[in-house]
Amino acid sequence: MQPSSRRRVATLPTAPRQRGAVAILVALSLVVLVGMLGLAVDAGQLYVTKTELQSAADACALAAAQELNCQSAAGGGSAGVATCDPRYLLAAEAAGIHAATRNKARLQSQAVAMDAADVRFSTALAPNTGFRARSAGASQNSRFAMCIARANGLLPWVMGVTGAGASSVSATGVAVLAPSAGFCSSAPMGLCRKTNRSAPDFGYSLGEWVSTKFTNKDVDDDDEDTELSGSFKWVDFSPSSGGTDEIRDQLLGGPSNCGITIGQQVQQVSNGQGARSAYNTRFGIYASGGGYSKLTAPPDSTGYAYPNKSPGSPRISSGSAYADYIRRVGLHSPFVKNEYTGNVAAGKDVVSTASDHDAFGANRRLVSVPVITCGSGSTAVLGMACVLMLNPMHKGSSGNLYVEYRGNAAAPGSACTSIGTAAGPGGAGPLVPTLVQ
Repeated sequence: MQPSSRRRVATLPTAPRQRGAVAILVALSLVVLVGMLGLAVDAGQLYVTKTELQSAADACALAAAQELNCQSAAGGGSAGVATCDPRYLLAAEAAGIHAATRNKARLQSQAVAMDAADVRFSTALAPNTGFRARSAGASQNSRFAMCIARANGLLPWVMGVTGAGASSVSATGVAVLAPSAGFCSSAPMGLCRKTNRSAPDFGYSLGEWVSTKFTNKDVDDDDEDTELSGSFKWVDFSPSSGGTDEIRDQLLGGPSNCGITIGQQVQQVSNGQGARSAYNTRFGIYASGGGYSKLTAPPDSTGYAYPNKSPGSPRISSGSAYADYIRRVGLHSPFVKNEYTGNVAAGKDVVSTASDHDAFGANRRLVSVPVITCGSGSTAVLGMACVLMLNPMHKGSSGNLYVEYRGNAAAPGSACTSIGTAAGPGGAGPLVPTLVQ
């Protein structure tokens, strides 16, 4: 009997055990995923913070540049000042810091901090190394303002578990005053073009005094109608509404008329109610019973008036008063009755003090006004002039009123600034703070 045959079955080698391999792969994948998530989240935090800081730096630069409106000799010719008063850099620094610290960073959780050392100035855009802080010797004739907003010690939210340290982020903004597309005016006056003279100066010379005369129709009332005749006129920028009320409100410092352009029609006005009491607030003179105060109608940074007389120093009865005005701005000099030639302040009128001009003063005597063909009725805006208001109106709204011509309001180095939209090289309006970097 044959032994039974047995089928031989071939067997394969047994595969190694794979228990736990999936867990390792998942763990490794999680590390990669967490790392990618951490990079995205922490990079996002830095990006958002930098965007917030950029807004603060830009706001700071724009606010600082707005204050750099001293008309130095380099930009304003022989009737300018050789060196701008230190007050301009100080005001620009303060304005920049104030604007920057109104912004928040770190996902809007903390106010932006801005050091004075990070508000810098230069007479030229380039190089960036030429910008210096006021305390580090910045030129008093600077035109460009640079602000650097910083956030230090930003801890990573996710990557901190891997040992990643804190980061720092900064943003820089640079601004300068540049011509606008249109202009804003808070002074309802139109400068009369000299006969047959054209742009840019319409027959006027830098530093020239321009006079006109307000004659009253009712000397017993401070709100009397007044007639203006001479080398500048009352104008109404919105002839369809408001009339003399708008003139009064603008003289008090109400909302400016913006977007005014060459060729626009304005209405010449022969009278204006409340002219004296409203006009004189810019010099820190508040008529008794007029209802105005430094809180509701702030004065200029100085109320000192021209033409002045001894014991005024220097005595200025004609010619450019601009350099002395800039000095008075730095001193916050008030209106001084016995140093002025005209009869302005009545016994019960309130005259601002130097501390009032320091605390409440603003740039209210250097104003942009349209150049017009004077006559009557509607007229076109021919150009834009910068003028310095030299003296307040006399009692009874009579007497000569003076302004000093400070050049075309759109010219580089103009002492007048405005608000509005920058227009680039083709701009024809007054200077507005404009970001350039």
